[in-house]
Amino acid sequence: MPIQQRYFEFRDVLLLQGQSWIPLRHDADIAIDAPEQGIVELREYTGIATAAIFDIHKSKAEKVGWSDLGVGAHRGGMEPWGYRASDLFYYGSDQLIGINLVIDQYLEDEHLHVWHLHPDLIVALRLLREGDCWFRPEEGWAEIARLKRDAESRPMLLEIRAEFLGDYLSARGMALYCSSYRQRTTTTVNKPVYSWPNDTFAEAVGRDEREGRVGTGHWPASNDQYRTMGAMWRTEWVKPSGLSTRIRGDKDPHTTSFVLENDGTRSPGDDLSRVSTWLYFDPTVVSTLMRHRGASLHWYSADTGSLGASTSVHFGVNRLGLITVFAKDIGALDPWEQRLWSAHNVTPEGGVANELFAAQMEVTPASTVAPESQLATALDEIDATFNSKYGVPLLRDDEAVPRLLRRAHRFQAAEAGGLLELSKEVTRLFMERIDVDAVLAPLNLPKPKNAKKPGSNKALEKLLSSLVPEADARTMVAPLFGIYDLRLADAHLGSSNIASGKVRAGVDATTPAATQGRQLLDTFVATLRQIAAVFG
Repeated sequence: MPIQQRYFEFRDVLLLQGQSWIPLRHDADIAIDAPEQGIVELREYTGIATAAIFDIHKSKAEKVGWSDLGVGAHRGGMEPWGYRASDLFYYGSDQLIGINLVIDQYLEDEHLHVWHLHPDLIVALRLLREGDCWFRPEEGWAEIARLKRDAESRPMLLEIRAEFLGDYLSARGMALYCSSYRQRTTTTVNKPVYSWPNDTFAEAVGRDEREGRVGTGHWPASNDQYRTMGAMWRTEWVKPSGLSTRIRGDKDPHTTSFVLENDGTRSPGDDLSRVSTWLYFDPTVVSTLMRHRGASLHWYSADTGSLGASTSVHFGVNRLGLITVFAKDIGALDPWEQRLWSAHNVTPEGGVANELFAAQMEVTPASTVAPESQLATALDEIDATFNSKYGVPLLRDDEAVPRLLRRAHRFQAAEAGGLLELSKEVTRLFMERIDVDAVLAPLNLPKPKNAKKPGSNKALEKLLSSLVPEADARTMVAPLFGIYDLRLADAHLGSSNIASGKVRAGVDATTPAATQGRQLLDTFVATLRQIAAVFG
C-alpha cells in the first residue's frame, strides 16, 4: 500500500498539550525502513525548540517562530547592550522574556553538542541525574526527565513528565512556548498519485503551516526516481498545571480516602492526623511499595517493622496476615505515597497486630525476631562453620544475593503463586549457591559410573550422614527438599509436589498467605542453623 497523502500533510501530529511526556528539545533525523517495495528511501526529521515564558511576556512570544526559536546551539557572551546569558531567552536582541529549560552547548573543536537540563529546574524539583535520566528520590525515584541519543550517541530528545513540568511552570508564573519544524521525505521508483494541484500543497491553519511537493529525483537519487517532501511549522503552548504541590506547596485537592470502620466509613488522607485508630491493608501493598527504588522493609520483631516506598511507617502483621498501621502515620505521608497505600486499604478485620499494639500503646516492644532479619546471618553462619571445618567455602559468591535478600520476605507469598516464588528466591540464596564438589570432597566417594554428581541437597545429606546418624541427617535436610519441591512447582505447571512440599517445609496450608511465607522462612532459617551446628 503506497504511503498515504496525509502522512506528508502531517495530519497525525498531535498537540503537545495533554501528552504524558513533553519534549523540551528534539532534534532527530532518522531513516525509516521502507514499508513496501518501490520505496528507495524514507526519512523523517523532527525539530522542537522550547522556552519557558513569563506570563507577562506571552504576547511577545506569540510573535516568535522557528527562525527565532529553533534548534541552533545557545551561546553566552557579550552584546553591544551587555552580557547575554545562554540560559535566558530574549525577544529581539535584548528583551528578556523567558528561559531555556534545555541549554544546547556546542563544542566546535569536537563537533559535539551537549544538552544541559536547566539547573534551576533540577534543584527546584530536587532531581538527581544518573546517566541520561533524572530521578526524584523523594517520590520513589520516579523518572522525571530523560535524554535519548541517536546511534552515534548524539543527543536527539530531552523530555520531561508533564505533571512535573506543570508544577515548575506554575511555581514560576510561566508557560512553555514550543516551536517545531517537521519534514518527511521519500524517494520512490514510481510517482505517487496525490490530489495536490500541480504536485504541490500549501496550507496555513491556526498555528500550523504545511507544505508539500512531488518532483523528479535529484542527487543522490537518479533522475528516473521521484522525491516527495512534506513539511510543517507549528507554534503552540504547553500550559502550567495551575497547582504547584511540590515547589510552591499548594494543597493537593485530589486526596485519597481510607476505610476506618467495618461499615465502610472513610476518611480523607488529610484528616487522618486527627484520627486515633489503625488502618488495615492487604499484604500485597508490600510488593507495590517495594517496587520503588529507595523503598525499605525493616523488621523490629517477629511481626512488626517499618515499611515505605519513600517514608517508612511502623507496621504490624495481625493474625489474618493483614498489615495494620496507625492512621496518623499514613496521614503524614506525601499524597503520592498515600495513593499507593490506599489502593490496598481494606476494612478492619482480625484486630490490630498484637505486637504493634504492645509497642505503640503499652510501650512494651516484643522481643521476638523475624526470620527475614535472620536470613543473611544464617547464611553466613553455615558458610563460616563449613569453611572452618573443611577449609573451603560452602557457598559460591553471587552478586545477586543482596537483591535476593531484599525480595525474600513473607509478603511475597501474598501474591498469586507467591509462595512458590518465595521458594525460588530461597533456593537461589542457598541451594543453587552450594559448591557440590566442596561438599563431596571430604567423603572420598568413588566416581559414579554415569559421572553425574548428586544435587546440592542430596550431597549435603550425604555429608551430614557422615557426621550424624543417617536418619537424623535425612530429617535435618527434609525441609530443604520440601522448599526445592515448591521451587520446581514454580517452574512447572501442574506440579503434584506442592502439598507435600509445604508439609516438608513446615508450611500450614490453612493459614493466611503471609503467614505461610513466614513459616517457610522460619523453617529455612532453623534448618540452616541446625546444619551449621553440626559443622561447628
